[in-house]
Amino acid sequence: MAAVRDPAFWKRFSIAVHLDEAATTQSQSPTTSLSSRPDLKASESWLDRQTKKRKRNRCMLCGIALLLAAGIAVVALLCVWLARHGWFLHGEAATFP
Repeated sequence: MAAVRDPAFWKRFSIAVHLDEAATTQSQSPTTSLSSRPDLKASESWLDRQTKKRKRNRCMLCGIALLLAAGIAVVALLCVWLARHGWFLHGEAATFP
């Protein structure tokens, strides 16, 4: 991201922001609060959205880890079952039912 090269840019920008804030406060009724920001619902807050996203990611990670562990357990049990039934024996020792 390049820096602004015009030295007067920030002064013009600041004046424009102040003029815009003055225009919005004049257009509002005098009974409004000092803050010009609207009240945000909990679902609209950036921090709440990030917290929900982090929680969802953790849940997905736990789910994937459980599925992976279950898959490994199934493969291990299958190998044990096959070994007990003689599927891994070679030659004449292998007896199949």
